[in-house]
Amino acid sequence: MYKGFSNLGGLRSFNDKQRRRKPRRWYFLVAFMGILCVSVLVFTSKNLSKSARNMNPCDLFGAKVCPDSLFSQAPPSRPLTDEELATRVLAQDILSEPPKSAVKPKIAFMFLTAGNLPFERVWEKFFEGHAGLYSLYVHASRRAELKSVWNSSIFIDREIRSQEVFWGKIEMIDAERRLLANALMDLNNQYFALVSESCIPLYNFNFTYDYLLGAHMSFVDSFDDRGPHGQGRYHDKMAPEVSRTSWRKGAQWFAVSRKHALLIVSDYLYYNKFKNHCKPGPENKNCYPDEHYIQTFLYMMDAGHLSNWTVTHVDWSEGKWHPKSYEKGDITEATLQSIQAIENHYHITSDGHPITTVLPCLWNGRQQPCFLFARKFLPETAEPLFELLPSKIWARALPSSREEKHD
Repeated sequence: MYKGFSNLGGLRSFNDKQRRRKPRRWYFLVAFMGILCVSVLVFTSKNLSKSARNMNPCDLFGAKVCPDSLFSQAPPSRPLTDEELATRVLAQDILSEPPKSAVKPKIAFMFLTAGNLPFERVWEKFFEGHAGLYSLYVHASRRAELKSVWNSSIFIDREIRSQEVFWGKIEMIDAERRLLANALMDLNNQYFALVSESCIPLYNFNFTYDYLLGAHMSFVDSFDDRGPHGQGRYHDKMAPEVSRTSWRKGAQWFAVSRKHALLIVSDYLYYNKFKNHCKPGPENKNCYPDEHYIQTFLYMMDAGHLSNWTVTHVDWSEGKWHPKSYEKGDITEATLQSIQAIENHYHITSDGHPITTVLPCLWNGRQQPCFLFARKFLPETAEPLFELLPSKIWARALPSSREEKHD
């Protein structure tokens, strides 16, 4: 035989042996990767199991990978009433509509206040130079009684018809819905932020505008608290329309998309359930509608497009019934920057063995600062805040991802 062919045959024999050996290497590699994956799952399973109930399904990869409407739900376990069916059909129609295009999309800032706004100058500076990109609505329930006057021209004639609001009662929800209804009349309003008289903006207008209009979700604090201050406030008369497992709790202050604003103002079935069976007082299980109605209703209608955290910061570290009130001596650059730096949101259950859930604030799939606004600041802080915010806090370099354009 020709020598060349003989060598080629030897090479083939060698290669055949190598091919038979390669699968063994792959077996070891696959086995190693399997062990690694199992280890990671075991390490994280405890934290995931605690937080799964409050995790937005779009959090990890961003809302762009989610369908336009996540209203598709498992078939109901019982026949729906006529009112439930009508509400769900309307909700599905609203959620499935393509977003309305606006020449200049605007953010509606809705001020829920008793009287005047102690931080008028701060807000006036915040809005300066951005006419046409925002709308203002003020619900001042006691302004005539308090003889308040507006010092800034941007708030003149921005009041809507207002009625008296009582803390912890359904009138608070009525005022919120009234603000939303008035703001929805302007078709260019695409996002709706509820703020109070003790609230301040943590960033400049451009940052806030891009953050809200660039998001693919509503910022509503909505979590499952199975303790006495969560599910313990649930009344059996809420059933069958509102189940105990659907009951959610969260902060009052929200920022919602136009679709979710439409859902809130068009609802009467679930609203009446809360009006009749969620009231303050021990005989009513100390139920406060502003902590449960919107949080539960939007969870039931479109949970997949809720952030599960609020963009308004408040300090509960004092462990009291009401959050910390910031005084004049608290106003420092370091304090405000520390709030800006928060990138995780916390939920603590109210049962005997509280469970703390810590989750990243994921903005379109990326961890970002959580808060755009902060409260409760006393009126005495107005002057130092006006001196500090525009020059030191708003002027700071912003995260580059905030300056990117998003669909």
